[in-house]
Amino acid sequence: MRPGRLEDLPGVLALLQAEVRAGRQDCVPGPAYMQRMLAGFDWSSRSRVVEVERGLEGAVLVAGRSTQLGIVTQVSVACGRLEMRQELLRWGLNLSKAAGAIAAQMWCGRGHAEGMDELGAEFIRPWWRMDMTLAFDPTPMRSVPGYELRDGNQAAGCSWSDLHNQSFADHWRFSPRQEAELATGRSPHLSLMAVTNEGSPAALALGQVESYTEDSRPQPVGVVSSVGTVPDHRRNGLATWLVAELLNRLREEGARTASLYVDGWNHTRAFDAYRKLGFELAFESEVWEAALWRGETATLS
Repeated sequence: MRPGRLEDLPGVLALLQAEVRAGRQDCVPGPAYMQRMLAGFDWSSRSRVVEVERGLEGAVLVAGRSTQLGIVTQVSVACGRLEMRQELLRWGLNLSKAAGAIAAQMWCGRGHAEGMDELGAEFIRPWWRMDMTLAFDPTPMRSVPGYELRDGNQAAGCSWSDLHNQSFADHWRFSPRQEAELATGRSPHLSLMAVTNEGSPAALALGQVESYTEDSRPQPVGVVSSVGTVPDHRRNGLATWLVAELLNRLREEGARTASLYVDGWNHTRAFDAYRKLGFELAFESEVWEAALWRGETATLS
């Protein structure tokens, strides 16, 4: 086992594609998207790979994000052999604890959580990917009285990050987002916001068109993300309106399928609104979490 390097990315992608084929993971973005995701990633300290003569046999990457309680990491492993998977996961947990994280998460396809409890992890919740076809025109939605729709070309002066953070502050494991994360590199046409007649931001929905490898969905995929509503404006149909409009725009951009992700235990039951629009559960991930303040872990290698 050695530290990973940027040039290992093609081998890591191949391992991730094998995870998808085995049902252990949801999907693998294309190389360009992965490079954007991993921009600035510290390969030497936050990754380990197992290299054999024929190439990489296993890999672990550790990412972290701030929550209201402290840093939570996500330990991502790609490996076919259970024993090696356990070793790589344990390394990721140890690194997370050494870095001061309060907890480490591990995501896997439903029914593929072998050995998680042995690592001190507990099942926390299901996480759903919901899909719908864009082969037909999405159902048009009426505007919501008292609000108007704006996109990134019309929302100058509005903060996407403030709106996002207000909308998600009461959600599980809320992590504040910065403006650059939400706006940079995204098509303004696919960034939607609902504002009151007085101009106060009330809800948002963001979209992008991506292509995935080892994926059964018709490509490309229109990804719907960051669908949220400020608490005072919930139950008015704003999220449904924005997502319906976004689906039309994604279809115009060439997307053949639409996908979104939602907490399977979401307290606002957002998935009910998505089902009414035509989305159906397509992949269920299990989120396992190790609370790192409970007990000791082995020394980092």
